[in-house]
Amino acid sequence: MIKSFSKYQALGNNFIVLDEICVHGKSRKFENLARDICDPTHGIGADGLLVLSGEPGVYRVDIYNADGSWAEKSGNGSRIAAMYLTNSGLISGNSLDLITGSGQSQIKLYAGNEQKRVISASLGVPDFNTKKIPVASDKKFFISQTIHCFNRAYITSAVSVGNPHLILFCDDFDFDWQTIGSELESHPMFPNRVNVGFVKVIDDKNIDIRDFERGVGPTDSSGTGAAAAVAISVMRGFTDRKVSVHSQAGILRVYWDSKSDELSIKGPIEFIFSGEYDT
Repeated sequence: MIKSFSKYQALGNNFIVLDEICVHGKSRKFENLARDICDPTHGIGADGLLVLSGEPGVYRVDIYNADGSWAEKSGNGSRIAAMYLTNSGLISGNSLDLITGSGQSQIKLYAGNEQKRVISASLGVPDFNTKKIPVASDKKFFISQTIHCFNRAYITSAVSVGNPHLILFCDDFDFDWQTIGSELESHPMFPNRVNVGFVKVIDDKNIDIRDFERGVGPTDSSGTGAAAAVAISVMRGFTDRKVSVHSQAGILRVYWDSKSDELSIKGPIEFIFSGEYDT
């Protein structure tokens, strides 16, 4: 079967968009297609697959990682879905509510065009409860806790921003953080696996990050990863609530509102190309 697709990227975090909005009937699963289409050798190559469904006013995005696993939420994925909906003429105006696997995200579109646009997304209230993340721990919160990996002890903190994240602070990135991230992603303490972020604090308004995403591996950036890093940085007293998160591909603005307690991210989205894929 031939399927039309579009590919977008958010600071190097790239997704393939599959439009299933006009498809009716039983809900479908896309694990196998995600693995095939995201494969860089035999497929198109991407960090994940975004499947859009719904109807005007109630659009939904489901996120599948490159390994075929379903993800509750993606900050960059939600922003990419919004740009696709705008470029396709399915929405007009500068805002919309988008349904994700872990709640609704408020999207706002700013200056730009069909090729590149600045877009923000709300990610909800961060949850530090170990049962909600989840973490296999008898502690209520998992902040500044020790995890052993490769016979070394690491001070880590966990939070859910719609999906689970583990944050480690470091002085630099001159170590094999990819291998450590791979090991921690599947650590027994995280029954649903976990996204891993390595964070260097520059000052109270800037941090640098390296992301190892669950089901994907190292990525140039992660929207929820940036938000999780800021939430933990604030909890640890390292930064303010408005932070520029520097990744290998650029800067994402993160804001943790003290009144609503909600996190939001803001940054560029870029259209790459469209085509057809034989499934």
